[in-house]
Amino acid sequence: MKMARWVLLAFLALTALMQLGEGIASLANPAGMMAGLGAAMSPGVEVPITFLGLSMIVRAAVTAIALLWLFRGMPEGLFLAKFTAITILLSAPVVYWRLQRPEFAIGDLVQGLLLLIPALAVGRPVRERR
Repeated sequence: MKMARWVLLAFLALTALMQLGEGIASLANPAGMMAGLGAAMSPGVEVPITFLGLSMIVRAAVTAIALLWLFRGMPEGLFLAKFTAITILLSAPVVYWRLQRPEFAIGDLVQGLLLLIPALAVGRPVRERR
């Protein structure tokens, strides 16, 4: 149980940092994000890429809150960790069907499972006394 908790905390921290970095990169350089996806930048794509960047920053914030709450032993942190994992898992088929990029979909699938499996193994955290 304790090992699963530390694994979950480590993956949550890495996920938060990765999502924050991708969100900032998407906002700072939308053309670079499109080039990374293998697509050409066009004027109509800048707005959705901006929303994508903002949503990644929001997911990073939710993940960071989950991390903080788990450090404090709050059960809400475990809920947010599972929520983050499920949102990443749900994005895998969307990425595959809409972008036809199996490598990105597999990445989302692996990342979601790396969060969900330890989150399910942790069980219910006990609230620490203050």
